[in-house]
Amino acid sequence: MLVFAYDGSLNGDWVAHYAARFASNAEDRRLRLVHVHDGSPALHLPERIERIAEECRRLGVTLEPELHVRGPKGVAERLIELVPPGRETTLICGARVRPRKLAFLAGTVSARLLGAGRFRVVALRVVQPGVLGQPGRVLLPLAGHPRGAAHALPLFRLLGGDLRRLHLLFVREASRLRVGEPSHEALEGLLENGRAFVARVEEEVRAALEPHRFTVDSAVVFSDDVAREILVQADKHRVRLICLGASRRSVPGRILRGNLLERILRDAPADVAVYRSVE
Repeated sequence: MLVFAYDGSLNGDWVAHYAARFASNAEDRRLRLVHVHDGSPALHLPERIERIAEECRRLGVTLEPELHVRGPKGVAERLIELVPPGRETTLICGARVRPRKLAFLAGTVSARLLGAGRFRVVALRVVQPGVLGQPGRVLLPLAGHPRGAAHALPLFRLLGGDLRRLHLLFVREASRLRVGEPSHEALEGLLENGRAFVARVEEEVRAALEPHRFTVDSAVVFSDDVAREILVQADKHRVRLICLGASRRSVPGRILRGNLLERILRDAPADVAVYRSVE
């Protein structure tokens, strides 16, 4: 089940392009739109929802809109009540379009949903509205976890044909090296290990997304600033979507200086999807 948490804003309209296209790649081609009224003015809400419905119709998607009142609980808590838990549910929501106290995610409904861990969540910050949910070139930074890109596969399946070129990036943090002055041979060995890891991820992604065909390339680099390297690579490859995996620890409940997700959300040259699977 695909659920779109729509807030009735212009930013929500931009996120809706992704939601509609995700639904067009889902097996049942249905999108459940849930709007929880938070008490703020909902300007032209029926007209906005009708525009989303029209886009869905063009894509062969059935839109199922629902309007709910927040009640005594917050918006995030109400959404958690309304959305079925489990791995079969993916909730699509948006990050802030403008930062609040330097944060795009911390303190938002989306951060609460990501932190809940009840269902899959994709929180989108749209930087380039003209992409219209069709990024084409996508960057996936890897953290070296044994699961590789497993958590990102559900998101890639939702992208479907809108994933045409995938850039895999594995940043080896120089600050984590356990040697003072590593030799050239030691560094080359670490890079080779990294390349072998990324090569396995490439094979896993290609096999998991069969029969969809897309181009994959990869890079393994050393850096003492992971966020900066991700932004450099995103600009270098002119990607239109950066996919960032989140965990309970990495989702900022409050503003933390140097938080990787917030730094990338703040300075990204492309749209950003922060995703979390059910653990």
